[in-house]
Amino acid sequence: MAQPRPSLTLILDLDERLDSEDVRLEIDRCYSYVGSTLVRTHPACDGEPQNIMRFLVKLGTRRYLRAEDEGADELWNDVMERWFYNELYKVSNNMLIYNRRQREVGNPQLVFDWIDVELQNGQLHALLHCDNVSGIRPETSELLTQLRAAYNEGALGEDVVRAYLPAPASYEEKKAAGLAAKAERDAQKAAELAAAEEEARAAAAAAEAAAEEAFLELPRLADDAASEEEAEPALEPFALDEPDFEVDYRLWLIEYADGSTRTFDSHAGTLA
Repeated sequence: MAQPRPSLTLILDLDERLDSEDVRLEIDRCYSYVGSTLVRTHPACDGEPQNIMRFLVKLGTRRYLRAEDEGADELWNDVMERWFYNELYKVSNNMLIYNRRQREVGNPQLVFDWIDVELQNGQLHALLHCDNVSGIRPETSELLTQLRAAYNEGALGEDVVRAYLPAPASYEEKKAAGLAAKAERDAQKAAELAAAEEEARAAAAAAEAAAEEAFLELPRLADDAASEEEAEPALEPFALDEPDFEVDYRLWLIEYADGSTRTFDSHAGTLA
């Protein structure tokens, strides 16, 4: 028996400052093969523009969120898990390709902070945070399975409507630490490169002195050889951006129907 196939509608919810006819044309060009794509805008907030990629998942009348519904577990395990993995892979790849193209032609990039996955026609929203280059690993789809399990076990509490993975405060904390660690790595790399260049200059000077003494023309050869050894590998022409740090998805922020929130430790399985 053929498995049902979900359909995806992408809603790109953009800061109104980024909206233009050219942007919409580029979005259509880049995302058209992923699924139906719509663009909408929201009022600008203070600071940097914030954008959300929304997944509207349709599967007819099939039910896959609540384990108590007949066939829901099988549908999730056999269809939805793999489908979410594939869709996150395609969408993340397109977000990165879109931004690379915009840089090449001198246009503004679209950086997405969240992917809002609408489960079971909006019964539960799972917001997955993108990394700092607007990408997301397809393996992040495993978090949706963890979320569904916790939701069905009642570990998240009653009347859950939305889950932020990770909690925004946790993301900002880890981001600050991750960027600080990257700055330290960059500084160390720069120091090592400077030391290597100084060593190469000293070696070239020594070779030149020896060549002059021996009336040979070896310095240029030595200098060329040193330059070849130090040359960095060329960048891949189609390489995509890599994040500066890994997103830590351990702590979730759970939002309830009354607007209240609680933090959930996904490793311990407990609410704070």
